This record gives sequence, C-alpha cells and structure tokens, in this order.
Amino acid sequence: MSLAKNTNTEEIELMRKLHGKLILDESGFFQKVTQKNSSLNGKAADTYYQNWKDQNNLKNNEKDVESRREHAQTMTNSFYDLVTDFYEYGWGQSFHFAKLYKGDTFEENIKRHESFLALKLGLKKGMKVLDVGCGVGGPLREVVKSSGYAHVTGINNNAYQIERCRAYSEKYGLSAYTDFIKGDFTNMPVEDHTFDSVFSVEATVHAPKLEMVYGEIYRTLKPGGRYACYEWCTTPSYDENNINEKKIIHGIEQGNSISKLYTTEACLAAAKSVGFKVIEEGDAAILDAATEPWYNTLKKPEGLRGILRSPYGRFYTNTLLTGLSKFNLVPPGVLETSQLLNSAADTLVAGGEMGIFTPMYFFLVEKPLDASS
Repeated sequence: MSLAKNTNTEEIELMRKLHGKLILDESGFFQKVTQKNSSLNGKAADTYYQNWKDQNNLKNNEKDVESRREHAQTMTNSFYDLVTDFYEYGWGQSFHFAKLYKGDTFEENIKRHESFLALKLGLKKGMKVLDVGCGVGGPLREVVKSSGYAHVTGINNNAYQIERCRAYSEKYGLSAYTDFIKGDFTNMPVEDHTFDSVFSVEATVHAPKLEMVYGEIYRTLKPGGRYACYEWCTTPSYDENNINEKKIIHGIEQGNSISKLYTTEACLAAAKSVGFKVIEEGDAAILDAATEPWYNTLKKPEGLRGILRSPYGRFYTNTLLTGLSKFNLVPPGVLETSQLLNSAADTLVAGGEMGIFTPMYFFLVEKPLDASS
C-alpha cells in the first residue's frame, strides 16, 4: 500500500514496528494495544509526558508554554501514537464532539456536525478541498459524501493515522475522491492558491500558535475561497485568575496535547491577522430548546460505544488494562494513556459544566478576491 505523499520509508518502517499489523476492525482494540512494540510505545509515552513536568504548576507560566510550543510537533505526534486506538475504540472514526440534538443518536449528531461544514462552504462535485488535521479521516469522508463528491485532501503529521486514512478510503470506495499528505500543517508542502475551500474540525488547536496554521491555510486557499473551522477555546466566562478554573483548563491542555488554549476572541483575532475576512462566527455549544450539552457524550451512555465513553466504561477499560499491565500483557504507556484520557474526560466535562470551555467555536472566513498571496 502506498502510504501517502511525503511519508519517507524510515517513518513507515518505524510506524509499522510500533503499531504492528494494520487492524481496521473497530472491535479490535485489545488486539491493537497488545501488539504494539513495548520499547517504542514506552518511548512515545516518555516523549509526551516530558512536556508536562509542570502539570502541578497552576501558574502554567510562559516559559512552560514556550517549551511546549517548541516541541509541539513531536509532542502531538507522540500523543496520537498513544491515543488513536483508544479514540477509535470509544469514539469511532471521527475524533470530535458535536452539537447534540435531542432524540438523535451520537452518530447522527456527529455526521450532521461534519455535513454542516460542507453546507456552509457550499461544496459540490469537482471542488478541491483541504481538511487540516484530518485524524483517521472520518469527517473528511462524510464531507466527500454530503457534498456530492467534492475531492478532499487531508493533511496530518502522524504516519499511523495517515495509513488508516488511506485504508479506510479504500475500504469504503472513496479513494478517487480523497488524497492524503503526511506533513506539518504550519508548513504545508502545498503550493499557493491550491484549494477552493478548507475546513478543520477541532484540530488546529494543536498548532504552537493559531496564526501559524491559519496563515498556511490562507496561503494555500484560492482568492475568494472560504475556510470553516471548529476550534477548541476558552469562553468569555473563563477567569484566568481563578485557580480552580485554571486547573481545569490546564488539565484539558495536558490531556489533549495543547500547548495553550486561546480565548474565542484571540482565536478570531488570529484569523483576521493573517488576512481573512470574517463571514460568520459563534459558539456552537450554546444551548437552545432543541439541544443538550455537548459533554453529555462523556457522561450519559448511549449504546455500547456510549457506555465505553461513560465514566463506567472508562473505569472498566482502565481496570482491565491495570490487570493486563501487572502481568506485562500490554506495553508500557498503554495504562498511562488510559489514565491520561480519563483525566482529560473529567476536565472536559468540568470545563463544559462551568461554561469556561467550548470544543466548537465555529467561524467561517474568506480570503479576499484581491489577495496576492
């Protein structure tokens, strides 16, 4: 299988040595984690955690933030080497939250959240579209289908996820409408003015600074093209001087490989600073009569996968992995990843309940027609 553009042979060999044979079966979680290379998985865990030595430092000072920004690429790549199989196990192929409409299933809400982007961008067959930070391609594939077969290219800097993207596209018969680039989204190996439209789903938050990735999106977008984004942000209700609130936000950052969470205001300012014109913006997490809180996904069981995401399911998985770890039946780093994600879920719920965090600040922006770069 040809993996993707810009993935070198050494990266492919290392990725396959770490993760073992490709398993697409979503019920194959324990097979996936037990076949990982012990040394390489342990190294990935060490690489990630060394960026969080300040985890008990509630000041979370600028020096620590700058260190994480400097190492953002390796930090986030290690993070996704560790968590991808966990995410697919509990979440499916779309690693994001969604606006939850009452009476609809989790899967229906996820797909609607993705299709909304195609609607807002006015996508149609023949358009060239970029998905920035494409994960294993769940949103990308839904956008292809809901747009009537626009061609979508996904960029991602994690070789394991890119391999899974391509395999899923082949499995579902979408290879003709998808392409994948292994690369840094703050320095894309893409020519200027390449894409008609761009979208990202809770991914650009991993950038060292938002201006870095937004600037690259602006550069690769054709004049007159639009960019639609769901961004993780702190809300106007967040009080940085409140220690309890700061602890929660720092927990979200640590549990999700985020150098620094920005306010919704700073996020929009970053998009404007690189040249974008704002068409629409707002927090999609704000409730109305037809919706329920986005964080219920982590609290209320719905079906088997919903149980896995719930506190009970996470406790079950962690308990089982604890037992397997004691008998060296899972590699180093697997149990620690489970514990990291459990803590992340707790802080996400807390941030949502307190109204200080949103995973779906939405904005739609446009590159001016007269833009020269």
